[in-house]
Amino acid sequence: MINRFSKVLLVAVFSLFTLCGYGQCEAEIKDFYLAYMQNEESNESANVELLRATMSPELIARLKEYSQQYDVDAVVNAQDVCEYGIKSLTVVPQGEDVYMVKYKWNPESEYTCIKVIASDVDGKFTIMDISPVVYPK
Repeated sequence: MINRFSKVLLVAVFSLFTLCGYGQCEAEIKDFYLAYMQNEESNESANVELLRATMSPELIARLKEYSQQYDVDAVVNAQDVCEYGIKSLTVVPQGEDVYMVKYKWNPESEYTCIKVIASDVDGKFTIMDISPVVYPK
């Protein structure tokens, strides 16, 4: 009986720990995007350090290449940002380490969606991948 109780307790504690980590990444992604979008409007050079602090050099290079190829900022999947976009920003968990970042240009517009893969790597929030999501019309 005690052995079974111990196993149930262990599973419950592990589940709680996983959920806390899961929610923490969600909050950190939102904080990252809020800072990034606000910097885009007032201090673009601050984003260079923000990217270095949260991404690998390889991901930064890939995002830069995408941005140049498609003439958009790959992080926000747009050429620029607006105040309403910052206010409407949401982050929705999609599964383990996968999140959907969504924002609108105005109340009537479609969402701009970006898939973000992020995790806690060695105790540090790390964005592993960012890719735009294009829904068929």
